[in-house]
This record gives sequence, structure tokens and C-alpha cells, in this order.
Amino acid sequence: MLEHSAVLIQLLSSAIYGKHPDAVPEQTDWHALYEEAKAHQVHTLIYPLFEELPKEFRPDAAFLEAYKCEVLREAALQILHMAQMEKVFTAFMEAGIPIIALKGLIIREYYPYPELRTMGDADVLVHTSDLQKAHKVLISLGYRKGKVSERHITYLHTVHPEVELHEILTINEASESKKHFSDTVWNNAHYDYVGEVPVLVLSVEDQILHLLFHTIQHVMISGIGIRQICDLTLFLNAHLNDFAWEDILAEMRDYGWEKFAITIFILCHQLFKLPVPAFILKERSTDSLLYQQLFIEDILRSGVYGKRTKEREASRHILMYMKNNSSALSSDIPQNKAVRHQTDRLVHLLRFFFPGPDKLHYQYRYVRKYPLLLPFAWLHRAFYNLRQLSVLPFVYKKKFTVSYERRIKLLQWLQLR
Repeated sequence: MLEHSAVLIQLLSSAIYGKHPDAVPEQTDWHALYEEAKAHQVHTLIYPLFEELPKEFRPDAAFLEAYKCEVLREAALQILHMAQMEKVFTAFMEAGIPIIALKGLIIREYYPYPELRTMGDADVLVHTSDLQKAHKVLISLGYRKGKVSERHITYLHTVHPEVELHEILTINEASESKKHFSDTVWNNAHYDYVGEVPVLVLSVEDQILHLLFHTIQHVMISGIGIRQICDLTLFLNAHLNDFAWEDILAEMRDYGWEKFAITIFILCHQLFKLPVPAFILKERSTDSLLYQQLFIEDILRSGVYGKRTKEREASRHILMYMKNNSSALSSDIPQNKAVRHQTDRLVHLLRFFFPGPDKLHYQYRYVRKYPLLLPFAWLHRAFYNLRQLSVLPFVYKKKFTVSYERRIKLLQWLQLR
């Protein structure tokens, strides 16, 4: 871990717990730290600490003034965002549409300064039977329907951040069918306030499970940033007496994701000193330590949306369309397996450029009704999704391939592929 990354983690640990910051190295590269913090959308969280640092350790005045202006702007936008969501929730309530507020809408309140926990959208759970009514409400408020995926429908606005209507809270319909998690959470939900509006929120255990599911979904494709680790750490720390670790792990075991849950809890402990039971921390094998460190490095490279670098963007697009049972690609491939290595790479690229109908039937629904139109959907997708070009260096640039291979190894160790 680079020195400025270590200082960022140190400052974040103080910021999320509302503590006075510890001493930082006098020669800290504040510009590099700021750029990394911004890539993870945690630059607003650490800003209040700078006034508590001794003057000789602070960044220069011009840097701090520009930083302050950006933080104030972001905070104002978040206040406006929450005011808009109060209007949306009031409209849902008046239309008789039950919803559960998710993720940042709830987690932000656990931070010392909620307005400094940035959100790019608002996520809510609705019953499938209420989707059409919710659609009409959002249209009446100036939103328009955007991208449709297996997990949610996006609604866009010319002024305000988007709203995502979720039907399922696990990572896909296959995982949802195992225990019907998204149906059972309604029975455990209780009312809380978003601003001045009462809305349903998940129970403590369901909230933890949802945060884990959401994290897994991002890790499998794009990666997660430091902010998601902060969110999970804060929520767990606030509710240490309200859940049983064994129950959470038992639930994750049913989905085949217990190893991931244990690893993410260990990372919360390592990075932000979350109190974690000894039976979770007992795994100290060389192999585990190596992959835990690899996971931390992957998080730092990721940025908040897994798109921090071009290599990450290419890796993200390839992984999105890769089969879960694909073999790992090794950077130290024996000579007699080189041909297979090249073949695997070609297969992954072909799956990306020409995905099967199961990957397209949500966004291009005509494929579900008319499977013969699949080639047309490929062209449709290619025309409107020029981001596909970001994967081309994967063919000829070694650092792109290394980034991809490293992530495959990590995902397989985490038992997510």
C-alpha cells in the first residue's frame, strides 16, 4: 500500500467514527491523497479533519480553500438530493405504494456529517405488482424511464439524481430463487425517517445481508471502493449488540458466499478496527493473508464504481459477460498451456461482444419475445454502447491482461467465480 493510501485509511478511520485524527507524516503527498479520496468519493468525509491537524502538517492554504469550496458544493447537492427524495417518498405514500429505502438513503445517517456522505442515486425496493404505479408517480415528478436490468429499473431526471426501483436485493434471479430474500424482508421491515418522511427500512440483519449482497454484486463485475467498506463498518459497529455473527454467516453459507463474508469482515477489522469475533479472525494462513492483501489492493485500485483506470474499465466489461465457471488465467502460464490461455482470452472477448440472450433480454426485451433478433440486438448494443471499445487494449496490452487475470484469481479464491 502506498504511503498516501495508508494515510487516507488512517484519516477515514478517524472521520467515520468522529474522532480526532492521529498524527500524519509531515511529508504527506496531499494532492495524491486527495485524488485517491475523490476516486473513492470519500474526499468529503475527511475534509473536516484538516482543521484539527497541527498547522505544520496541513496542506497549503490555496489547496485547502479549493478543497473547502468543493466540499461545500457537494454537501449542498446532497441536501437538495435528500429534499427531492422526501418529495418522491411523499408521492409514493400518497399513491399508496409501499417502498423500502435502501443503501445510502439509510447508511448516510450513521456518519458524523450525513451530508458529506455522497450519493449518486437513490435506491428503493418496491413490490413487482407496484412497479407500474411507481412508474406513473415518477413520470409525474419529471423522471423518465432509463435502463432496465435484472435487479432494477433506472429513472432519470434532468436536474436531480436518478432513482432506482429494485425488485430483488440479491445479485440476480438465480440467487433470489434460493430463499426469496426480497420477499421476506417486507415482514421484518420497520418505519424510520428519511428527512421528515416516514419510510420502511430493512431490519438490522436484513440490512447487513443486503449490504453484503450489494458488495458481492459489484465485486464480481467492477469492484468496490473504500466507501462501501466504510458503510459496512459503520453499520456493523452501530449494531454490534443487535445481530449474531453466526446467523449472518449461516445465511451467507446458504448462498455459497460465507468465505466472502468472512473476508470482508476481516478487511473491515484490518482497515477500520471494527470489533470482529475471534472465530472470524482465526484464519491466518499464508494463502489467506496474501489474498486479503490482494483484495485491499483491488479495492484501492477500483475507485467507487470500479472504473478508476482504463484497465479496470476493460476488466469490468469482460467480467460482466464471462461465464462463472471460466478457468482462471495465470500470469505464469506453462509453455504447453499457452495456446489454451490465448483461446480462453478469445472466448471471453467473444462472450463480451456477442453475449447470449440471457444477458440482453432485460435491456433489449424484444430478444425475449423474438430470439431470432439476437444478431440485431448485438448491433443495437454496439451502436449505443461505444464503451465496448475500452476492452480492445485487452487484446494487445499486457497491463490490461494482468489486471484482468489478477481479478480472476481473487474472485476464484473468494469463491465468487
